[in-house]
Amino acid sequence: MKKDTMINRLMPAVTDRDKPLGGIRYYAQGGMTCYIIRGKNGDLLIDTGLFYIHSGLEKWLEAYRIKHLFLTHAHADHDWNAAAIQAKGVKILLSERDKGLNRHYMTQPVKPTFPKYRFRNLTQWVNGSIFRSPEYKPDIYFTGSESGLLKKLGYPAEIVPLPGHTYGSAGLLSGKVLYCGDAFTALWKRPDITPHAVSIREMRSSLRRILEISPEWLACGHGLPLRFEEARPVIEDYLRKRG
Repeated sequence: MKKDTMINRLMPAVTDRDKPLGGIRYYAQGGMTCYIIRGKNGDLLIDTGLFYIHSGLEKWLEAYRIKHLFLTHAHADHDWNAAAIQAKGVKILLSERDKGLNRHYMTQPVKPTFPKYRFRNLTQWVNGSIFRSPEYKPDIYFTGSESGLLKKLGYPAEIVPLPGHTYGSAGLLSGKVLYCGDAFTALWKRPDITPHAVSIREMRSSLRRILEISPEWLACGHGLPLRFEEARPVIEDYLRKRG
């Protein structure tokens, strides 16, 4: 049995073509989700997932003309395939605050957001210390004040700093959709607070920012896109009890 066949059987891919959700273009496999925003002169890919989704992701991307890759943060499960994509001439954007984090996970060690995630956090430390993405160098480092950078590049989106999961975590707001990376999650097929954060204080501030934006859809880095009305009570409950 071929490796790709085994991977697809264990972790079948779900795309916007299989399950349309709010007009959002997405590729989801193995708990990781990547997105596309169409632009004037090409298309923008958001995140890349881990090594084992590369084959399926690459095939899905054949329908697009990727010019830029926006990394919501520099963790391996979001940037593992960045080097391979960059080799095709795609320019990578990453927050200045995550400079040096890629391939060096422990420069920003995370903490559990709930006591129940203490063991998971330990495994996160171990895995993050061992597994390193193939080396890449971002072409563009952006700061928190450059919200209009993507519009200058031809994309109908603005950058939204959402620090907490990492110091440089960032999202994109495009129309009614907030692409939020790991500032929030739907990893377990339900809306939930992300299990880990380098700064709980900054994460809470980002959750308040998400409430202020109040998009129609949240496109998370893990799990399928969900309507914000499903996420709102989870965020409000967390902030009320722990904020």
